[in-house]
Amino acid sequence: MKLPIAIAALTVVSSALAQSSTQTGIGISIGIYEPTSAQLKNDLGSQFLSFGLGGAPTGRPSEGAITPEYNLIFANGNGNKLFILPLTYGYEYHFGSDNTSKILPYVRPFAGLAYYDYSITDLGSGQHSSAKQVGGTYGLEGGILIGHKLKLSAGYNYFTNAGGFSFNGLTLSASYSLLNL
Repeated sequence: MKLPIAIAALTVVSSALAQSSTQTGIGISIGIYEPTSAQLKNDLGSQFLSFGLGGAPTGRPSEGAITPEYNLIFANGNGNKLFILPLTYGYEYHFGSDNTSKILPYVRPFAGLAYYDYSITDLGSGQHSSAKQVGGTYGLEGGILIGHKLKLSAGYNYFTNAGGFSFNGLTLSASYSLLNL
């Protein structure tokens, strides 16, 4: 568990330093991850907790900005555990160009890598699977930017299947920009 957190922290700092067009900070998010797999819902529960950490602009990202995002998805139920760390970059498109508007809708297609750490025993068959591996992820996020620090979003992640499991699902989250770097 220390390795994924160290990777996320290093990636946040490096992406924050690499972005020179907008002053960058650290942002956090909290949300709920709803898997679409009936097997995961049965073995782990229907909703998972999602925490995010990432480079966040201190103001609104510019139209067409490539933005990073790093989430931690946790699930623990019925003696099973799952941890997913998606590291993605996405292209942000705004619906409106008024930078002084209090609310600005956006859409953000994204792609990247995901680290999986799971130990799951299927409650139906009793078959046990566990692994620590890296796979791919992509998806689409949409939401609204409120002011210059708050974002409410809904996104769908497609993940590479791992060990016969589909980790695809919907995330509903709220993000807030905290610190300037």
